[in-house]
Amino acid sequence: MEAWLASFRKQFREAILAILWRQWSALGVAGHAQTGDDRLIDPEALLLFSTSIARHDARLFDEILDWLQTSGAWINLQRLTRIQNEHHVGDDSILAAIASQLTRGRAHPKWRALIRHARKRASDEPPRPLFPHLPVVGQVDEAWLAWGWQRPPVEVRGLSQVPRPDQPATFLFKLRALFGRQARVEIIAWLLANESGHPAEIARATGYFRGSIQAVLNELVVSGHVFAVRTSREKRFTLRRDEWRFLLTWSGDSAATFPRWLPWPAIFRLLRRVDDLLGHPELDRMSPPVQAIEFARAIAPAAATLTPAGLWPAPTAGLVGAASVRATTLRLEALLRQISSTP
Repeated sequence: MEAWLASFRKQFREAILAILWRQWSALGVAGHAQTGDDRLIDPEALLLFSTSIARHDARLFDEILDWLQTSGAWINLQRLTRIQNEHHVGDDSILAAIASQLTRGRAHPKWRALIRHARKRASDEPPRPLFPHLPVVGQVDEAWLAWGWQRPPVEVRGLSQVPRPDQPATFLFKLRALFGRQARVEIIAWLLANESGHPAEIARATGYFRGSIQAVLNELVVSGHVFAVRTSREKRFTLRRDEWRFLLTWSGDSAATFPRWLPWPAIFRLLRRVDDLLGHPELDRMSPPVQAIEFARAIAPAAATLTPAGLWPAPTAGLVGAASVRATTLRLEALLRQISSTP
């Protein structure tokens, strides 16, 4: 592998772990990452992405487990399952192991739904280290071993805090505290960020079925605070942001705005697939043209969503082999800067 690509592999992993630390710290995980941000955190997409990526930082992984013991009830499990089925962001066996841990005793009974259809490790299937960079020594956690993962017994420190309602990044939690863990929360947050949209557009962005979104939008119209506007081709739904400014409790500035909505499931899907490719043992032995093809395959499923959002520019025509791979890594670096920098 070219030296610059080997260097990119290391920098890429460090960058996505920094994104996880930043977002989880904003949600209340014990840590020292900078948390100020005007971009709304998607907790379900974040948790799914963490099941695959946070394995490379044992401290972060266990702080997430600690947070879930305290605040796991705020996760919308229906939406989490829908995002996983559509985007394949997370690891199903790790998600099931987390659910098994959370449901020990009488805590978090709703998480048992994630266990029912998951496949446990077969008796002849060797377990894998949960943290690939750490040796497995001493006692292992039997609950995790049942799902095929070796790790030390989980120790919950109880240092996590509940999400604060006074920052833009945790806006979904504020709305869930007001309206419950249901589709209307994401609909309202999306409309406040984008002002108007049609049901199919909102469904794609929020991770729900179009029929469910349409039904909720029709109910919200009855409230008199969401409006249906018929255009020549479609019905769009909108609201008046000024009527909702009482929710802007993180700033007394009259110019304060609602948090931005980013397509985090698609972003995390792209980052997960690229990370998997960079970690593939055969990548180093591939020729540059084959590497370029593999990068294109990894990126394609999410690019259709990210390009209209201005997060993934169209590739430069005519580039092949190493030049194409280099151009792709530069676009990935630009994406990471966009989602990592403080506004």
